[in-house]
Amino acid sequence: MNKLLRLAGASAIATLVTSTVSVSVVGAQDSFEGKTIRVLIGFGAGGGYDRYGRQVARHIGKHLPGKPAVVAVNMPGAGGMKLVNYLYNVAPKNGTSFGTFARGAPLFAFAEGAKAIRFDPLKLTRIGTSSSYKGEAYMFAIRKETGVTSFRDMQKTGRQVNFAATGAGSDGHDVPLVLRSVFNINAQVVRGYPGGNTLYLAVDRGEMDARMVGYASVKTARPGWLEKGSPVNFVMQFATKTRLPEFPNVPTAQELVKNDEDRALINMLETPFFMARPFAGPPNIPATRVKILRDAFMATHEDADYKKEAKKLRLLVSAASGAEVQKLVENLAKTPKKLFDRYAAILANPKSILRKVNWIQVSGVVTKTGKKGRFSFKIDGKGKAHKARMRGRYTKVKVAG
Repeated sequence: MNKLLRLAGASAIATLVTSTVSVSVVGAQDSFEGKTIRVLIGFGAGGGYDRYGRQVARHIGKHLPGKPAVVAVNMPGAGGMKLVNYLYNVAPKNGTSFGTFARGAPLFAFAEGAKAIRFDPLKLTRIGTSSSYKGEAYMFAIRKETGVTSFRDMQKTGRQVNFAATGAGSDGHDVPLVLRSVFNINAQVVRGYPGGNTLYLAVDRGEMDARMVGYASVKTARPGWLEKGSPVNFVMQFATKTRLPEFPNVPTAQELVKNDEDRALINMLETPFFMARPFAGPPNIPATRVKILRDAFMATHEDADYKKEAKKLRLLVSAASGAEVQKLVENLAKTPKKLFDRYAAILANPKSILRKVNWIQVSGVVTKTGKKGRFSFKIDGKGKAHKARMRGRYTKVKVAG
């Protein structure tokens, strides 16, 4: 009897040891120790996607097994589509590369908006979204110099209003096109700006009349637009069912639309905003790593340091899980074909024009540097010193090679 008990005990210990070793091996396989995680950003530095992307990159590493190094990499182009195509077709499928890109990418793909689409939105690995658009709205901002103080003014004005945009497939390009169709406004979209920061500059300088922009982005990148003396008026709130308390006199698109057919189109276009700052990886990442990435993503948004920094940067955070984002994409895919066809027809003939830039290139010597990106330089190292300032926290400047 004692011999049997000893044998049973030895068997149990062997089983326990074997089980422990098995768990350890699996853990090692899924660890990111010694690896570098790339958080790719589908737009240039300084805009809303860049801010949210870098915020995640700064904090997610400590929530991943192995505490890997994490770097943020900008990959702008084609309104964010360049990055999605890269993730789908080129990026490694091991969880070391994922990114954030235009929330409208699934809608653009389902509507067959361009031949440049080389991905299936349903097969991307959805990691989550930093914003589900709670307390948010996509604002129609227009320069006060246009004389437009309300959306009704916009419908009446005889002059053409030019919207600054990055590229086809981005919300800043496609939403004004739909508004032009639904509300019959005299609007033109000028595409070709590299990122959100340049869209702000285009409006600030009077180069463009208007742009569509998220309230959270304005709070972080252009708080002056929300203050007395702002150069812009906000005349519509998009992607919100009710008016934000901060804009009690600015109507929503839902309030302004007149018929059910147009309302259905607006509803379809607003759906991607509920995954406003999406993060996704390539298809076919192993299931265990998908879970690790999703769990780390959500833990990052609950991190006290993340929250503290987000508040300091005025980022509106309302994270949703990868599973929730996947469900939104699946529901979007079920949209009636006639709505996709109407949207595709609008995109097929956008009549948007490409921005033209006459670049002037100078070389010089930096003679003095100061705080907040300020510096002085002399052209060819001679003559009067010119003062300048780098704007955007992540601007890279090459000096003397």
